[in-house]
This record gives sequence, C-alpha cells and structure tokens, in this order.
Amino acid sequence: MEKPQRIDKPMVALSEHRIKIRYTGGLADENVLPGYDGATSIDGITRALHLATHAYMTGEVTTRAPAMKGASIHIKPARQGSFLFELIVLMETYPATSTAAVAIGAPMFYDFIKTAFKRATGCLDAEPETASLKKLYQRKEPPPLKKPPVDFDELSEILEGSLQDAHRPIGDEGTITSMSIGTPRTELVTFNLETKDWVNTQEESIGLEVVRGNVTRYNSLSRNARVFVDQFNRVIPIRPDGDFSIGNLPLLTWSLHGSNTGTRNKLDMRVRRVSSASGKVKRLLLVDCQRAPEQ
Repeated sequence: MEKPQRIDKPMVALSEHRIKIRYTGGLADENVLPGYDGATSIDGITRALHLATHAYMTGEVTTRAPAMKGASIHIKPARQGSFLFELIVLMETYPATSTAAVAIGAPMFYDFIKTAFKRATGCLDAEPETASLKKLYQRKEPPPLKKPPVDFDELSEILEGSLQDAHRPIGDEGTITSMSIGTPRTELVTFNLETKDWVNTQEESIGLEVVRGNVTRYNSLSRNARVFVDQFNRVIPIRPDGDFSIGNLPLLTWSLHGSNTGTRNKLDMRVRRVSSASGKVKRLLLVDCQRAPEQ
C-alpha cells in the first residue's frame, strides 16, 4: 500500500514588508559590489534583519539567527542603477508583545527596525516615533499572556556583529561610499564611515575606572540602564558585567528614583569602557557601585 503523500501547508502571509537596501558610490554606481566584501555585507544585513524581526515577533533577544516561527525573510535580486536589492519580510502571526492588529502593520514594524538599527549604529537617543510603538514601550505591564518588548539597548549590542559585516564594503578606498536601509518609499537609516567606526568596537578596556553619575533609565528584565556620567557630561548605556553583585541592583533603582524625584541620586561606579574603533565611549560595563558621599 502506498504511503499517503505529505502535503506541507504554505505559509499564509498576513503582512508583507519590503526592506530596500541600496549601496551607493564607487563600484555600486556601476551596479556591482566587490565579491567577498559585498557577499559578507549582504549576509550581515540579512542576519541583522533576521535578529531584529525575531526580537519584534517574540520579545526575545538572541545572539544567533534562529528559525523564525510566524515570519520569514526572502531576498529579491539586485536591480539596475546603484546596487539595489530588497529583503521581503512575511509575517503570519501577531507579535508576542502585542494583542493589537496594528503590530503586523508596516508603520510599526518599520519604526522598530529603524529604532533598532539607529541605536546599533551610534544614535543612542533614537526612540520609537509611531504612536503604536511608543505606547508599547510606555506600557508598564504587557497585556495578559503577552511579553514585554525587547530592550533596544540590549538588541543594539547584539546587532553590532552582523552590522560590522554589513559595513564591510564601505571604506576610504572608494569601493562603496554608503548604504541606505529603507522602505519602498522612505529611507530609515544610512550606513557610512561614521557608523562603520561605531560598530567596529575596540577591545573592552582591561583597566577599571571610577565614574560618578545617576541612573536615568533602568530595565529590570535585561538589567541594562542609562546613566548620566558627570565626567563625560552625557548619558551612556551601562549594563552589569559578569562579576557584578546582584545585591547591588537596588542601588540602580535607588538612583533612578532620585533622578525622577529630584532627590539624592549619585552613584560612584567602577566600570570598564567599551569604545568604538576611534575611541568614543559606546557603553560601560558595571563591576560594582555605591552611593556617592553627600555633598
């Protein structure tokens, strides 16, 4: 007796989102890319989009591109002009972070990708712009049986490796001048020499230093925070390092409370720097902290 043939059901796409990738300058203006660097770049931007889409759909940050459930990504071939191709994201289910049908709509998804890629390439103040995504991040508790959205600072750190590869053809030697990532109608983010410098991180600083500052934002799930550092006179992402004592976590919330209420809030923090290729501080790894003396 013949075995019945297995029929795989095709994925039903409830929404389709097109991400346009354009390379400009140098070889790209001749509709070509350098072989190895070009292939590495296409792979890098595809992996970055995969990781970001997975985070959007599941509310989880992962260091590897897993098999996605409820979504898939396809590549359309390059077209004439500057080197241009499209990545097509198909979604068949609602994200785990939202019960709203708007979550599979194009504006919210594109805004998520834009914010994640901008944060990962040095625009640390990038925030969601669409009302629906803003509401998702401003909500204190997710709906029943739903997950909170991912921490953009945590996601941006994970995306850096893939975006290093995406920037591979961009260089002073004139191979490629820039890349733009966008929708069919709107540019979302541009990659150039400045963003390449940002994603190509130096080694973490071996030595420890003490900085003073106050927490301006804290995510209790990822334990990532934002700290205004007095010595740098700016807000910098910070996260506990591997040897940070969990018992000191309440100090971060104490400092955040003081920042929100205008009361005592300064911490003395022992940290390691993580810097860009040119030495600009990107984030701090927190080893320990204590309340700064009252002045």
